[in-house]
Amino acid sequence: MEILNRNKMDIQTQKFDEPYPIWVIDNFLNDMTLRMIHDRWPKLDDQNWHGGHEMIDGEKNILEQGMISYDTSDTRGILHDFLEYIHGDDFTDILSEITEIGGLVPDYHMRWSGIRTMVKDGFQAVHSDARVSPETGLRKELTCLIYFNEDWKPEDSGYFEVWNDDMTECTNSFAPLNNRLVIFQNSDTSYHGVPEVNRERKSITWSVLKSGEVGDRSKALFVSRPQDDKKVGELGKKRALVKDAHK
Repeated sequence: MEILNRNKMDIQTQKFDEPYPIWVIDNFLNDMTLRMIHDRWPKLDDQNWHGGHEMIDGEKNILEQGMISYDTSDTRGILHDFLEYIHGDDFTDILSEITEIGGLVPDYHMRWSGIRTMVKDGFQAVHSDARVSPETGLRKELTCLIYFNEDWKPEDSGYFEVWNDDMTECTNSFAPLNNRLVIFQNSDTSYHGVPEVNRERKSITWSVLKSGEVGDRSKALFVSRPQDDKKVGELGKKRALVKDAHK
C-alpha cells in the first residue's frame, strides 16, 4: 500500500526535544490517500460511532467529552486498509527511521488505535498515556496522531497541547492541521491534552510498542492544570489505578 508523500520538497519535519521528544511532520500522506480518507470519513449519524464519555459513575465526565471512535471491524475500504497498514512491520520500520528509535514493535492488538472525531465543544484533559500493553507486556513507546481537518483556523481551538513535567506550563501547542502527523515518545510525564474545540476535529491515532522496563499502568493518567478543579487530578489518579490483567 503506497500512502506516503514521496515528494521530499513538500514534507516539513520539526523535532522538539523538550519537555519530551515530539516529531511534527506536515504533508505526510500522498494526495490520493488523503483524498480517499476524506471522502470515506463516516458521517456523525453512522451507527458505528461509539463513545462520547459524557458520564462516569453517574456524574459528568470532567476528564474528556465528545471524543467518539469508529468501529471498523465489520467494514472494508480505505479506512480499514489504512489502519491495517500503519500497524504493520513495514510502516513501523518507517517510524523507526523517522525517530531513530530501534526495536519498535507494532501494536497488533490495536488497543489504543482508532478513527476518531472530537465533536464541537469536546475536550480531553491533560494526561500521560498508558505505559504498558496488557496483551503483550511491552512498553507503549510512541503515540502517533495524523489529522484530517481542512482549513483549520486559530479560532477553532482544539490544539494538541504539550505540558512540562511538573504541570506548571504549557510549553508548546500544535494545530491539528490537515495531513499533519504528530509522534511523541511516551513517559510517565509526557503530559498532553486538547482544550475545548469549536468544530469537528478528525484524527487517526495508534501506538507503537517496545520491550524494556516499564511499570504496570495500562490506563492514561489524567492530571490537573493550574487552572483546573483538583477533582480532575483526583479522578484521573483513581481511574489510572484500575489495572488490566496481562495475558
